[in-house]
Amino acid sequence: MAIWKRIRPFLSGVVRLFHISYLEAKSDHKGTYLGILWVPLSSLIFTSMLALIFRHSETVPLADFFLYVLAGYVFWGFIASSITGSTDVIQGRLEFAVHNNLSMAGLFGKLLVDRLFIYFINLAPLVLLILILRPAYLGLSLALFAPFMIVSIITSLGTAYLVNMVTIFFPDFKMTFTVGTRFMFFASPVFWSAADVTSGPRAFLMKYNPAAYYLSLPRQVFGIEAFNPTTWLVVAAVSIVVCLAGYLAYHHSQGFVRNLK
Repeated sequence: MAIWKRIRPFLSGVVRLFHISYLEAKSDHKGTYLGILWVPLSSLIFTSMLALIFRHSETVPLADFFLYVLAGYVFWGFIASSITGSTDVIQGRLEFAVHNNLSMAGLFGKLLVDRLFIYFINLAPLVLLILILRPAYLGLSLALFAPFMIVSIITSLGTAYLVNMVTIFFPDFKMTFTVGTRFMFFASPVFWSAADVTSGPRAFLMKYNPAAYYLSLPRQVFGIEAFNPTTWLVVAAVSIVVCLAGYLAYHHSQGFVRNLK
């Protein structure tokens, strides 16, 4: 009971934030018949086009490649929003934080919940399509979903804060992050397959691009790719570095970010 009393306020706060994210997303699509359903529908339309155009081999069934692209694209949205959506949080959302009585950590937590809400909405059709097209994919690998989400959440928070700190001291980096994220979309295995890549630029990107390892995680969780412990080890190492850097940045920046309580 004592543990429940401690975690209940936290869970209530998370539920409240998800409800706010739902209301904001609903407001963004007001006036349309489909409303918030446009979020997953637009993802499905775009990934269908990517799968049809960029399927590199006739030996790979279209359904398999479509699920591969969809899983990568959906999670790429979460990665990209962690970067581009964090370039002016402190500079541009002070009034929102003060009005809603949010601390600096609470403000970044609120934006994290926004990203998670959109990701979960896009995740629903992915799971549904796997059940329809490839139900055998869903097996023991689903047990990896919890560690996958934990790693994704803490890395997203660390990345978001680091990005915002950089743009505070170097405002021009806001556009650098925006352009760089757009470039990384094409340089990461979102719509091109990493299978059978042994040499050339793609092999280099697969080895030295951190996003490639993170994109592999949801594909492994949902059985689209085989489990690879090396991928998880690399992701864990990168996440530890990012989170440690984010924590140090947060610890040393509280003194000059005084507008938030």
